[in-house]
Amino acid sequence: MQLGTFSAVACLCLLVLAGCGEPAPAPSTSATSAVPAAVTPGGTAVDAEAPSLTLRADAAMQAGQRQEALELYERALQQNPEDEEAHFNAAFLSGQLGRTNEAMAHYRECIRILPEYAEAHNNLGNLLRKAGRAEEAIRHLETSLQHSPTNSSAHNNLGTALALQGRVSEAVPHFVRAVELKPDYAEAWLNLGNAYLQTGRTEESLRPLQNALTLNPGLEPARRALGRARERLSNAPRPGK
Repeated sequence: MQLGTFSAVACLCLLVLAGCGEPAPAPSTSATSAVPAAVTPGGTAVDAEAPSLTLRADAAMQAGQRQEALELYERALQQNPEDEEAHFNAAFLSGQLGRTNEAMAHYRECIRILPEYAEAHNNLGNLLRKAGRAEEAIRHLETSLQHSPTNSSAHNNLGTALALQGRVSEAVPHFVRAVELKPDYAEAWLNLGNAYLQTGRTEESLRPLQNALTLNPGLEPARRALGRARERLSNAPRPGK
């Protein structure tokens, strides 16, 4: 099944540590073109207005009209509640508008319809992590990586969730994998450096923190962490003394 137009970029927008980008442009389509009657996989007739509503929602989303786009996706879902892509995009927009519970509900519906939808698991996991529900977040992030093991954002999110539970040593390999997959991922370099600091690997923390600052000179948490690492090393007892 083809994933939705906005899924790959929307995923990044909902991550706490990743840079927030705009949705990818949708294919050029006229929202007023004639639309044939639709039928669900179970054979149930769907109001022909639903595909037209989705096209209008896509266009509004491209134009940055988030509230209008969300309302159109929700109307489309009233006509066809089994459209996982409309649920995904409605979740994305709900998250952007600060409507976290609604975003979670749409992601859950998306996963119910398409259990292997890795990006929906990733985004839901990240929202759960931010809500302090780390154990449930970890389950969804692990599921995301089962279906999409090369998703650098999911690795970074899972590492963050594990670290918040005090499982920093388990988090380290996920941060390492995130920067292997995406070497310009400044926030993952920062997280890796902080994880090394927390586990007593102070000298090893220097390179990740320096990389984070090289990639994003304005990343103040990396600057502060690098300062702490250097101070700790300068105060460490030297061999033979």
